[in-house]
Amino acid sequence: MKMNSKYNQKTIGKTLKQLSLSTVALSMVIASSYASAGAWVGAKGTGYTKFGYANFSSDTYRGINPSFKDFEGRNSSLYAEYGLGHNFALYGSILHQSYDQEDTLTGKSSASGFGDTEIGLRYQWQAEPFVLSTSFLVKTPFLYDKEDGLGNGQEDYEAKVLLGKGLNKYGYVGAEFGYRIRSGAPSDEYRYLLEYGFNINKNMYFRTKLDAILSAKNSDQSASLINSNNLSNPLEFDSGKLELTTGWNFNKNSRLNGIGVELTYTREIYGKNILEGDSIQLGITKVY
Repeated sequence: MKMNSKYNQKTIGKTLKQLSLSTVALSMVIASSYASAGAWVGAKGTGYTKFGYANFSSDTYRGINPSFKDFEGRNSSLYAEYGLGHNFALYGSILHQSYDQEDTLTGKSSASGFGDTEIGLRYQWQAEPFVLSTSFLVKTPFLYDKEDGLGNGQEDYEAKVLLGKGLNKYGYVGAEFGYRIRSGAPSDEYRYLLEYGFNINKNMYFRTKLDAILSAKNSDQSASLINSNNLSNPLEFDSGKLELTTGWNFNKNSRLNGIGVELTYTREIYGKNILEGDSIQLGITKVY
């Protein structure tokens, strides 16, 4: 009886150990899949970074501007997120951009340099039955002068509620709802985002987003007085962007462990006082 008891204890212990290792492995897969999803907050010391280069072109303006001819923009961006522990994460982004715009009345305009910088703090309140997080973000213009035409030269403050739910082999869904207070002339904004993603196989994944902005219509100036020298930088606008992303994560046992590449296509599908065009971004990601 004692021998059977010891055998059973060893068997049970071995089984529990295997289950524990399987759970850890599964958690790592899930963390990798959701690394760029908004609601999830990583453990202390974990993080996610993405460097992207994008090109945007437009010959259509959703609004009243009959003299607009075309717009070409390019930008390099860096996004980073880091788990602070206790369900907190720090995140932020920095952008370098350049553009060339042509108008039949005002002629050509262009600019190049750093744009607005964003930094935020996110807290995850719960993981089940769905992920619930809140965040607070500050946008600052300290890397450029307003006359450069790379931004409106004012600060923004944004609060958001973020939701997420894992669907096992069917991927995950996410939603975000927020309000952005914009100091100075620009209108405040209601912001909302819907997201769905899934793994095609152990390396490849797909993600789509609807990223939208609804103006609070409280700008200090008429919407018709939008920055005519840079139509990608309006004072008051509505926008709905559809984003389609496919990515590849390299094998965990390779030298490129944690590194991935992404290709993203974005287009404005509705809105007012915005440029309508196509954007292609190539990104390099790192999960650690």
